[in-house]
Amino acid sequence: MNNLEYLERSFYEKTGETGGTLYVIEQEKSGEAQVTLHCSNEAVVFSIKPNNGFPYLRTKNTPDGIVFVRREKQCWELHIFECKKTVRVKSWEKAKQQFEGGMLHAYMLRGFLDLPPFSKICVYTAYQDDHLSKNSPDPALFRQPVGKPVKKPPYADWDDPSLVILGHEVPHQRIPLNDSGQGEYTL
Repeated sequence: MNNLEYLERSFYEKTGETGGTLYVIEQEKSGEAQVTLHCSNEAVVFSIKPNNGFPYLRTKNTPDGIVFVRREKQCWELHIFECKKTVRVKSWEKAKQQFEGGMLHAYMLRGFLDLPPFSKICVYTAYQDDHLSKNSPDPALFRQPVGKPVKKPPYADWDDPSLVILGHEVPHQRIPLNDSGQGEYTL
């Protein structure tokens, strides 16, 4: 990984070559969540404040954490994390936009850091309350749309093991948070 020293130190956190612990912290105050990441390999987490990403990208949506993990000598994975207190239809749509923005920002960082194409891309949603699952008590999910019937509701992919983001099918995993907004995950 080249050029990391040219980035603002407050923009990233890095483990040693043998791994360590990193943190993804929700960037918006409404949910106040934190995911502790245990990494057995070298890793870097980038935190982009909301609406403060690369100014030349049209999308201003940014996730809470973009993580690069080295698996082999020059083999890097991309992991994108978004934290939500409650996952509803609107917040899930927003999360998918943030995954997209995260992927675009990661591609730009990858070029700047002189890394090869990612060997794997995964996205994660960390949440406290799930109002989208099939057994959710949210009555809004049972509303019928007016006009043209929708074949598949926009939240149906919440239960899918993967999402299509920027034309790539990427695995999606959910990370439940405890009542205080804390969660853990091992990469």
